[in-house]
Formats: sequence, C-alpha cells, structure tokens
Amino acid sequence: MTLTNSPEFAVWMMLAGLAACTVWYDIRLGKHRTPGAAALLAAALGSLCALAGAKFFFLLHDLGANLFDGYFDEITDMDPAMLSFIGGCAGFTGGTALAAKLSGIRPAKALDLFAAPGCVFLFLARIAEAGMDMIGMGSDVETPWLRFFPLTLQNSWGDAYLSVFALEAAWALICLIPALRTVPERDGAVFTRTAVWLLGAQIGFETLTQYPYIRTFIYSFVSLEQMLCAVLLLALVIPACIRNRKWAPAAATAALLGLSAFFQFYRDNKIELFFEEGWEWALENTKAISTAAFVLISAGLVWAGDRALKSPEKQTPKA
Repeated sequence: MTLTNSPEFAVWMMLAGLAACTVWYDIRLGKHRTPGAAALLAAALGSLCALAGAKFFFLLHDLGANLFDGYFDEITDMDPAMLSFIGGCAGFTGGTALAAKLSGIRPAKALDLFAAPGCVFLFLARIAEAGMDMIGMGSDVETPWLRFFPLTLQNSWGDAYLSVFALEAAWALICLIPALRTVPERDGAVFTRTAVWLLGAQIGFETLTQYPYIRTFIYSFVSLEQMLCAVLLLALVIPACIRNRKWAPAAATAALLGLSAFFQFYRDNKIELFFEEGWEWALENTKAISTAAFVLISAGLVWAGDRALKSPEKQTPKA
C-alpha cells in the first residue's frame, strides 16, 4: 500500500469513528436507564472540546515564539499537523464528562461506560492517519521481510516506512480489555485504567514517529505529546496510590518517566554516557537500543499504573 495525502479518507474515518462511538455509547447508557440524548450531547460537546483541546495544546509550543511575534494564523488553522492528538483526547473526555453532568448522570460512571466506545473511536481516528501523508509514520524500514502492509507503507519511490499509526490503532483495540470490565471497584475505575494503558504505551509510540510535526516539540528531545502523556499519567496514578496507600507504583512511574526522557535524549543526541573503550556499540546502535528500552519502559508504565489502580484486597478478620 502506498502513502497518500487524502483528507477525504481521513475525514470519513473520523466521522465513522464518531458515529460508531456514539451508537455504542448510547446503547451502553440505555442499559443503565439514562437519558437517550446523553450520547448525542456527548458527541457534540466532545467534538467541540476535542478541537479546542487539540489546538490549545499545540499552541503551547509557540508560547514566547511565533504566537507573540505577529504570526497568529496558527490559531485558526485546523490542519492536522497543527493539532495535538493527546490534547484532542483530553478535550473529548472533558466534553463527555460535561455532557453527562448536564444529563443528570454521574460523570465518573458515564466515563466508565464511554471507555470502550472511546477505544473504538481511537482505533478509527488512528486509521485516519493513513490519509495524512507522513503523519503517524516512523523511520524507513530496510529489512525486506518487514516491508509489508500494515506494518509498513511505501512512498512513490518505493521506500517503506514504519506505520506507527497502525500499531497505535491495534493498541486501542487491545485497550478494550480493561475498558470492558463490568464490575469496577469504584466509579471511574474502568475509564482510569483504560486511560493508563493508553497513556503508558503512547509514550513509547511517540519515539517511533519519524516526522513528529503533529506531535510538536517543547524541547529538542522530548515531544509535547510525551510530556502531556506523562503529566496525565501522573495525575491518574498518584491520586490512586494515595487512595490505596501504595507508594511503589507511583515511584516506579516517576522513575520510568525520567528514564524515558533520558533514552529520548540518548537517541536523538547520541550523548556519550561516559563510555569507556569497548562501549562504542552503544553509540553506534542508539536506534535499536532506545527502541528496545522504550518498549520495556512502556510495558513498565502500563504495569505500574495498573498496580496503582488496583484496590487493596480486603482482609478477612481472623477468628
């Protein structure tokens, strides 16, 4: 399959994702005898808040730069390359919670029911990146047996690139596992666990993107999207650790996030880690080493976050 720039395909996939999400969310709400218009209100408010969040967080990288030097066109430009995907997700979540509140539904309970439909929306939203040229693509793949769709896409010259968006789409479906839990420990637990799975893995996915202009940069080695994921992840894990009186998962999460920043710097700048002779391989294989490190770091973030959210088992009093 060849790389294309097809805005029509991207728009239709996004609309299909929104429609599928709304229908399934409405069905799930209906089983709990909630107002029938709640899902439609969530779709409307969620979409508006998603656009606002995607644009707002993208503009963060311009603070003190172009935004205040007379270049204001970016504020109204809705080009996909000028939108933050994580910011859009945060905005849609906020819009859904607001719609629930206006409909007389507990926001935390509504978000639990929204988690699974939201994963479907994310799946199709990631697939939409297939029509956005190099957005969502990774570095070139030279190994012949890895050059197949959907793992890679080719350009008109026959060069193959890693389809990071396809991996992200597949992970969105895998996150249906925590999203479809039917007996949560407390309201909001299902949504929070699903979000932790998504955010933890996304930090790793960001490093695979070769052309991260849609994932804008604050610093030269850490993308804005990675920082948003880290902040949101900590905002979910730390309160859960305090509530459940678990400190190890919070410490592990913070340590892994620091390690991820280190390996991003190591990969992009090839820093000399005070290597002695015989360690040249670490400077010659930065891509392979950092990729393997981020796979392990992402897995660790998902595991630590999941442990933080697990309520402590009730102790049975001894006779």
